[in-house]
Amino acid sequence: MIRKMELRDIEEIKEIDRLCFKIDTKRTTEGIRGYMEASNNSSIVYEINDKVVGFNFIHIWGEFGWFGPFGVHPEYQGRGIGRALINETIIILKEEYKVSTIGLNTMPESQYNVGFYMGLDFAPLKLSLGLKKEITSLEVKRYVSSNNVNEIDISNEKSYLIIEEYLKSLSDYICRNFDLTSELHLIREEAFGTIFTLESDEKICGIIICYTKAVREILSENLQIKLAVIDGKVNYKEALDITIDFCTKYAQKNNYKSISIDCNTYNSVICNYLMAEHKFKIEKTQVMMLMGEINPFESEKVLLLTRLAG
Repeated sequence: MIRKMELRDIEEIKEIDRLCFKIDTKRTTEGIRGYMEASNNSSIVYEINDKVVGFNFIHIWGEFGWFGPFGVHPEYQGRGIGRALINETIIILKEEYKVSTIGLNTMPESQYNVGFYMGLDFAPLKLSLGLKKEITSLEVKRYVSSNNVNEIDISNEKSYLIIEEYLKSLSDYICRNFDLTSELHLIREEAFGTIFTLESDEKICGIIICYTKAVREILSENLQIKLAVIDGKVNYKEALDITIDFCTKYAQKNNYKSISIDCNTYNSVICNYLMAEHKFKIEKTQVMMLMGEINPFESEKVLLLTRLAG
């Protein structure tokens, strides 16, 4: 039986996820709860005899939806449970939320995964690069820019509403009825990180969401730039220079050992710039797959740096 995910399912989901991904550490309760609540509790589980044996997290960005992480307990794999969860996810996104495009990231080296999703009418597109760099007190390169970066406390209602409005506005520039504001939920409700604004002439022209906590039950030593949205009216490279510079200083101040950011190869020039100028290295590659026509990473009006993976 497939049903909506509930808070009582969290411990079972943690264990299934650990087994599926062959990782010793489980996901955090805050992270799972945050994913659930950020998208209107639309995520689902597969239950047999009152036992959760599979799950899929659903994420809604306006008319663009995506899913993941997704898993089926190893003892119950090969029974069609995964296919049933994905089919139900597609129905929920298309019928309940009226999305026009559904996306996901998966491992490009897995012929099974890519073939499985292609069989469900997802098309494999370009790579999503997980970039990471180690930081030391000696390597911070200072940049001069007409832009500046500020940290914003969105526990303040007025500040939150301003950030929400600007993020929605930048989302609209990416494509019609696109909305990234659900990404604020983990920061506001679960204290999962912080928000930076990129400003030019005292106007917000970019929003950066950083995770200061790990999604798994370990002490995070990495500052994850989970989402960066930058208006195309500013110079991308100059904006990235001042943003990475600010994040590096923030990471050093808070004793993080590394910084990570995701870049889709639709923005290959940006990916190369981050590696050449800012010394990021590729830590992980995933292939993006879409069902539908909207591809937010193709926008010429706004630079979007993130990934379709939880």
